[in-house]
Amino acid sequence: MSAREKLLGWLDAERDRQVEFLRAFTRIDTCNPPGDTTEAADFFRRFLDAEGLAHRTEAPQASMPNLISSFTGAKPGRHLILNGHLDVFPIGDRSVWKGDPLSGEILDGRVYGRGTVDMKCGTTALLFVHSYLHRLKDELPGKVTLTVVSDEETGGKWGADWLVNNCADEVLGDCVLNTEPSGLHTVRFGEKSMLWVRFRVKVPGGHSAYPHTSPSANKIAASLIKELEAIERIEPDDPEVVRNTLTRTDVRTAADKSLGVGAADVVRRVSVNVGVMQGGVKVNMLPAECVLDVDFRLPVGITRKAVLDAIAGIVVRYPAIGFEELLKGNPEANWCDPTHEMVGHLTRNAASALGYEPKPIVSLGGTDTRFWRMKGVPAYVYGCSPAGMGGIDEAVSIAEFHHVLRTHALAALDYLVAGA
Repeated sequence: MSAREKLLGWLDAERDRQVEFLRAFTRIDTCNPPGDTTEAADFFRRFLDAEGLAHRTEAPQASMPNLISSFTGAKPGRHLILNGHLDVFPIGDRSVWKGDPLSGEILDGRVYGRGTVDMKCGTTALLFVHSYLHRLKDELPGKVTLTVVSDEETGGKWGADWLVNNCADEVLGDCVLNTEPSGLHTVRFGEKSMLWVRFRVKVPGGHSAYPHTSPSANKIAASLIKELEAIERIEPDDPEVVRNTLTRTDVRTAADKSLGVGAADVVRRVSVNVGVMQGGVKVNMLPAECVLDVDFRLPVGITRKAVLDAIAGIVVRYPAIGFEELLKGNPEANWCDPTHEMVGHLTRNAASALGYEPKPIVSLGGTDTRFWRMKGVPAYVYGCSPAGMGGIDEAVSIAEFHHVLRTHALAALDYLVAGA
């Protein structure tokens, strides 16, 4: 029996085990904040131990452990990295959920619970991929490393970012596979940059019956918001291969199918979101201060400096406004080769089950893959539908979960074998 036949057999025979692991993982609270993933890390360690897989822990923050598990094949070859995260978005108001947000309940072919979409299903999938490839180690060339990290939802400083900078020999490798929710119509070869800026408007303030004595900080903020929309019209100077890929009709159609109608346009422009607006203390007072926290998502071909310069050009007309960049050090929009061999392995194996090939796009949101790309390592994302992630009654399709697991397992096998 060939390695591929063995792998397909395990993927099919252990479907119930795969789902039960996902359900049990869902019942473990890994909300971030606060970001304590110690119980979940223990759960993963027990699985690795049962499979006979060596592992170690890297925990620059004790409550946010990262697991590294590696094995080598029968002969030299490529080093493949599998990457997923343990932490998830906060639950929010539990009373608006139909059931327990940590239940792992199955209903209508879906597993319910916070983080099932982002990305407990994907991390579970890669854990099983790692274990199945390990069973084939005497038949495979190369090396496989699984990185299960924390702190993804709050920037990755103590997770993936830490690993690529402090454990480079172990975790950089030749290529990275990640299972963040991408939608079955797309494979992601890059992602936008996250630029977060805080604007602070300060004026004397006063009684609202005397508007001649002071401007309103809130009114100034409203004018600023309107002007910031102009940044969305900056044209990207993206590399030809990226531009040609993202403007293809089939790619644009796939982006809209996976991410909602209009996504194809957003991929190549700056998006501006005023996420927080705080101003004023009482209805009959002129607000003395207003604070805006704005999330700019920058596409490939538009630098952080270009947007910060555009912001400065707007703010200079408002003496009452100051601004500062939050989360300094975030990387630029990043990408790797959309024609890379791994894209072919992913799309071919996905298409064998779906009947259509996923198309390469740049992600609208951030993932830990950016840390590898910034080190020159190609990294690709293929996962379940992002619909509902972080929302009320979050739930993942079991069929999609199995599909993503199968696609990554077969793509990983093909990549390792091709590198022999």
